[in-house]
Parts: sequence; C-alpha cells; structure tokens
Amino acid sequence: MPRILIADDEPAIVMPVRDELQFEGFEVQAAGTGPEAIALARSWKPHVLLLDLMLPGQNGFEVCRTLRPERPDLWVIILTVRSLEADRVTGFEVGADDYVTKPFSLRELIGRVRVGVRRASGRPASRCVTFGDVVVDVAARRVMRAGRAVDVTPKEFDILALLLRRSGVVVSRDEFLDEVWGRDIHVTHRTVDTHMSALRRKLETDPDAPAHIVGVRGVGYRFEGSFAER
Repeated sequence: MPRILIADDEPAIVMPVRDELQFEGFEVQAAGTGPEAIALARSWKPHVLLLDLMLPGQNGFEVCRTLRPERPDLWVIILTVRSLEADRVTGFEVGADDYVTKPFSLRELIGRVRVGVRRASGRPASRCVTFGDVVVDVAARRVMRAGRAVDVTPKEFDILALLLRRSGVVVSRDEFLDEVWGRDIHVTHRTVDTHMSALRRKLETDPDAPAHIVGVRGVGYRFEGSFAER
C-alpha cells in the first residue's frame, strides 16, 4: 500500500487531507514539525511527502534539502500559501517535485499524489554508473568527475539520470519536461536546453563537441557511449 507522509502543523489542513487519502486507499501518517517529518521519512519510508513550507523547527526547504540526498526516490509535493515565483524556484532547487498552492482542491491533490506514487516507483534503484571519468551515485544523487565532486542542481541530476536510464534512445524535450518538471509545471523547451548546456560544461571534456550528452536537432537529446554499473 502506498505510504503518504503529511508534514503540516495546521490541523485544518491535515485532517481532511488524511481522511481523503485514507478513503482512497493510501496509508497515511502526519508530522507537525520539520524534525518530526525528517525522522518519520527516515523510519517509515513514505512514497510521497506532502510538505508545508512554514513548519516549526525546520522549514520545508530545510526538510527537503536534508531528505533529498538520502531519499532520491521520495516524491516531494510542497503545499504552501506562498505563491511567489522565488519560492517555487527555491523549492525545485532543493529537490521538490511538485508545488501546490493553498487553498487547493482535494481531488486535484489526490491526482498529484497518484502521479507521485507512479513516478517514485519508476525512479532508479540504488546504483553507481560510470562513464569516462564521471561517476554518478544514483542513491546519493552525487556526481564525481576525475575524483572530484561536481556541483549539479537537483534538476540537472534528474535530467542526467533520465538520460542514463534511456541510454542510446532519443529523449524529446517534451519528455524531459513531463518527467523532470511534471506536466503541470509551465516551463519551455529553452529551459531544457539551458540545463543541458550546464551539464555539458560540468561533465564533457569538450562541451562544444560533447561525447556523451548529444543533441538531436529538432527533437531532444540522447546519451551516447558505454557505461558500467555497480
């Protein structure tokens, strides 16, 4: 049974969401503080985390930043009254997968939870992938090149992981938008290209003539070359 953790200190939010999720067949627990959310996520291992930003103890950004390296498979949906673009950007930068502004429709939220359960089940298992002088630790969401850590953003890592999963196959820009950002997030093809350029600068010997992250004109990108898994 899919497990959903609600991290919110407002009973008026927690109770109806919990009741609706349980009615739909999910197993649900709730946490009222940031530290409690982290502890439950570690011990109970939910599939989806509904995360309020304004948590006491540690805010939602801090909770997500702490859990993301430990739980790359966890689907994080931020729930907040804060609708500023800067907050949305920060949420995605620390590893959130979706963003819902309060007040919200319970039916819409349940739909997003179902998407999260499906997506979380399809995320990579714990493994390391090596190509050239690059090592990608999927479980830890860590990238090394020539023995040194590479600073990649959460979205850059998700893009790289998708390329590796689909090695040798062209992934369209629309697929990147759906898989990495989600269908309800309104970003453009240019955003994909910008992230690809950043990855090439960080991982390719010659970013202008990439050996691994190869563009396919008018379609998208594919990963080329062999890699080892362990």
